[in-house]
Amino acid sequence: MAALRTWLSRSVSSLLRHGRCVPAAASLRKRCLSELGRPWRKAVALGFGVTLCAVPIAQRSEPHSLSNDTLVRRAVSLVTDSTSTFLSQTTYALIEAITEYTKAVYTLVSLYRQYTSLLGKMNSQEEDEVWQVIIGARVEMTSKQQEYLKLETTWMTAVGLCEMAAEAAYQAGADQASVTARSHIQLVKSQVQEVRQLSQNAETKLAEAQTQELRQKAQEEGDEGSEPEQEAYLRED
Repeated sequence: MAALRTWLSRSVSSLLRHGRCVPAAASLRKRCLSELGRPWRKAVALGFGVTLCAVPIAQRSEPHSLSNDTLVRRAVSLVTDSTSTFLSQTTYALIEAITEYTKAVYTLVSLYRQYTSLLGKMNSQEEDEVWQVIIGARVEMTSKQQEYLKLETTWMTAVGLCEMAAEAAYQAGADQASVTARSHIQLVKSQVQEVRQLSQNAETKLAEAQTQELRQKAQEEGDEGSEPEQEAYLRED
């Protein structure tokens, strides 16, 4: 019995000691987890701060950093650039079209001159063949003329737009844009005038060749009409 009491006493004491150690162990675990968590939270907070620093944040622009006058001048400069580009493209197309028309006119001039030089030397079939070529050249010339007249209308519209843009730039205070636009207008006008003069010279030569052809034909017909009269006069004699 004494031994049994001794064993029970030791067992109870052991249990009591272990019972007191369980809450202590749990408390220690919580403290350990807490200590382990603190560096982690610090690391997360530090990493979050670094991430924020790495993200580019656009600076808010001042609402009045650019005045209304400055914005208007910028806008009107863009307008003058656009209208000048439009004018350049239409000028190039018009010059090319007038040049093609001028070539067609000179081709017709050459054909008229050749026809005139062959009057009285061709039979009716040969004359018809030459006239078919001349008619084809006339159709080609007319087509080229209509093409360049259509482009000329577009070109004149481009000139008007460029002039209005230059005036708007002047009114807005964008003097450089206004001067540049007006200089460009004068340049393209002079270029178009040059090719127009060449086409007018060709048209003058064409009118001369047609007049010469009519005179030559009238002369040939007159000579043919005078021959029967001379023969009748000789028979009467």
